[in-house]
Amino acid sequence: MSKKGMAVCLTCFKDLDKTKEIVQSERLDNVKLYSLDLTDENSINNMISLVLNENESLDSVIYCVSKPVINKGVKELEWSDFQDHINIQIKGFFDIIKLLYPLINRGDKIKFIALITQYCTGKPPVKLAHYITAKYGLMGLMKCMASELAKTRCTFNMVSPGMVKTRLLSNLPPKFLEMADSEKRLSDSKDVAKIIYFLSSEDSDNLNGVNILINNGEIFT
Repeated sequence: MSKKGMAVCLTCFKDLDKTKEIVQSERLDNVKLYSLDLTDENSINNMISLVLNENESLDSVIYCVSKPVINKGVKELEWSDFQDHINIQIKGFFDIIKLLYPLINRGDKIKFIALITQYCTGKPPVKLAHYITAKYGLMGLMKCMASELAKTRCTFNMVSPGMVKTRLLSNLPPKFLEMADSEKRLSDSKDVAKIIYFLSSEDSDNLNGVNILINNGEIFT
């Protein structure tokens, strides 16, 4: 997105130095990095304050977060597994909405975009109940905000990718990934970025509360 001329404020929980190296090597001069722990309200508050103080405006908020996803069946799961994902997916986004509410209420026309998952449509896979439950919660919160805050001119839209070639797939068996790739079920992060760019642009002004699937036609709705 930065290569299309957008000024990007990128948050990192870990690997901040490594991310800086990538940004510098790609010569992304319009990218600013911020440290963020979504489980810490003070960290969220500090990040929001820095972003608002260092930038003239806030046009879009792209919520693309997750804890490492470890496959666990119900026998191995504890409630803490659910709570960890809920805190990141739902509470973190709720805290951001609360802190940005003065801007929302004055009609700053912010576009909120959340990454959900194709697993929230159709039959979900096994051993991911903790992750998928939290994503369903985030989807519900996004739809509620789209309805409640529509009059503020802000929009709340979602992108639901299938399997994307990122570190989130690192816990899956290599043979499974090889098969998925051969069947063209794996998407590239650039595919997702293109849709997010569209939802961040004025071309999406009339979209609110929508969920766009990016999954090579693996699931229809």
